[in-house]
Amino acid sequence: PFLAAALSEFFSDTRAFTAGVELTLPAKDGEAAMKLPFGVAMADGKMRWELNLANVKSAELPPEAIASIKGMGLDQMFFIYLPGKPLTLVFPGMKTFVEMSLPKTEGIQQKAAEKIGRLEKTEQGREVIAGQPTVKYAVKIPGDDGTATVWQATNLQNLPIKMAITKNQQTYQLQLSNVRLGQPNATYFTAPAGFAKASDVNAVIQAAAMKSFSDIAGGLKP
Repeated sequence: PFLAAALSEFFSDTRAFTAGVELTLPAKDGEAAMKLPFGVAMADGKMRWELNLANVKSAELPPEAIASIKGMGLDQMFFIYLPGKPLTLVFPGMKTFVEMSLPKTEGIQQKAAEKIGRLEKTEQGREVIAGQPTVKYAVKIPGDDGTATVWQATNLQNLPIKMAITKNQQTYQLQLSNVRLGQPNATYFTAPAGFAKASDVNAVIQAAAMKSFSDIAGGLKP
């Protein structure tokens, strides 16, 4: 609930924009933090997140694993979220998409909404982040041990371009770059024309594995 409340600073924003995003997840013992670079487009509650696994920095995804995934055409994907509709996961390399029901989160949403109502923001100064002048705020909820820091870009209509959230001694960070304000192309929020709908992600993986096997077998023919 605290993470959801703190992230509401970003996800409840009504501005339309496109940007690059780097999401840093807490490190496991003895390992470096996982860094996930995304492309993001947001407008009127709609969201699109693009991921290329070749750009992910994680000990859990060594180069040989990424090469194998790329060989199956599964290294690139994007998620489309439309309010009130299933999440759409698109695999451009397979020209396939999957619709997935979102998990039930009423309990978390209710607790997060209660915390959002008690959020306190305190200005901490001004900093330049990714070339953008920002106002830095500390975010706290009375009675909660979680802490967050938000940097709002003054040249981008106070859009939060960086967030650092610490809860249970784990820190999550989200940072935007190359922000462009304005409505993204409407096609960003639909599966590309001609893409086939698969029943689930397992079906896509099986089809990709079979295609990869066929390609290898074909290459071995005399």
